[in-house]
Amino acid sequence: MIQSISLKDDCNNRSKGTTRRSNNSIRLLATESENGSSSKTADVGEGKGENEKKNTAEKKKSNYPKLHVQTNGRVVAIGDLHGDIQQARRALRIAGVLGKDDDDNVNPQWVGGDTVLVQVGDVLDRGDDEIGILILLQKLGKAARKAGGDVFILNGNHEVLNISGDFRYVSRGAFHESMRFSDHLVKLFGKDAVPGRRRRRSSKQEDGEEEEEEEEEEDEMDEWRKQTNARVGLFSPGGPLAQQLSMHNTVLIVNDTVFAHGGLVPRHVDFGLDKLNKSVSEWMRGKRIEDEDTKVALGMAIGGVKDSVVWHRAYGTEHYATNTERTNACTLLSRTLEKINEIEGIPVKRLVVGHTPQMQGANCECDGKIWRVDVGMSFGVLGANPQVLEIIGDEVKILTREAPVTMSKL
Repeated sequence: MIQSISLKDDCNNRSKGTTRRSNNSIRLLATESENGSSSKTADVGEGKGENEKKNTAEKKKSNYPKLHVQTNGRVVAIGDLHGDIQQARRALRIAGVLGKDDDDNVNPQWVGGDTVLVQVGDVLDRGDDEIGILILLQKLGKAARKAGGDVFILNGNHEVLNISGDFRYVSRGAFHESMRFSDHLVKLFGKDAVPGRRRRRSSKQEDGEEEEEEEEEEDEMDEWRKQTNARVGLFSPGGPLAQQLSMHNTVLIVNDTVFAHGGLVPRHVDFGLDKLNKSVSEWMRGKRIEDEDTKVALGMAIGGVKDSVVWHRAYGTEHYATNTERTNACTLLSRTLEKINEIEGIPVKRLVVGHTPQMQGANCECDGKIWRVDVGMSFGVLGANPQVLEIIGDEVKILTREAPVTMSKL
């Protein structure tokens, strides 16, 4: 049985309870399995159920992440994963959505039925298996949609850092993984599939003007430069992985719960949450950002300021220094949720965030209006035991232990 913490009435008075399990698109990457074998995964379009066809059609029509999703199933949220695929698998099993058998490393089995899973961002950095996690979540998402559920991944500040070319938190193992994945794409689609796999050299002519020469092949580069070029090619705006991340939400509302990596404030809502999602997607796809509206949206969503969506930390404080600080944060949050109700017409009750590791595990504040799910589970951060947030109707719980899994009949 899953051990859980039930916090329905007062999130500061924790009582242990048990949980129950309900039985109740994006372009996929060409992937390589974790055991080294490779296969090209198809676009989500094969064997769709009615719900999946509808959801895929809507996504293709808009070509941008959908802000609001409604579901009758349970909702589970997982915090920052930071490149640790083993801890990610543990969290997914605690969430009750990942099967467990000998074939799971290659073909993970979705056992969550109509569950909607939200991963709140920061898949990248600090660990060695970032792309492996992205592939795992993509495969689970494809299977989930067939069962009436779904998987959503948010963009966090570390996704933004990598697309900006800031690799200071990238592990050596992750550079190796980028090179392997880049090699895989090149093998399937040729060197043009990944920008930067070869570059042009120039030389000075006698008259002093530069002349462009032939492309420099990779066998002329040292290993570190190859790996760096591969990562730049994958993650630069318009690159294969940047385009994949562009399909992820920066803000997501599921039923009456809003999800953001760092946080939201009233000015974000006033400006337009859909605009924030769209601006980040366009930037990641390599679109030239020239209009002022999109520039402002990008600043609010991913700018290096304390109240941008992916960097905000005011709600992540585990222990406020004073009651005044706590009151100010809770008041700001209440105003934000009221704004969403007023402008988006969605009566949201709570905000779920990651970004700030919680030293004592997942928790909530402000009478249950803010839930913090980054427990620092990656061994590149704290190596803490994974925890998962579960929402069923008005009941919110923190799941802390894996339960025996009964395979769903899909």
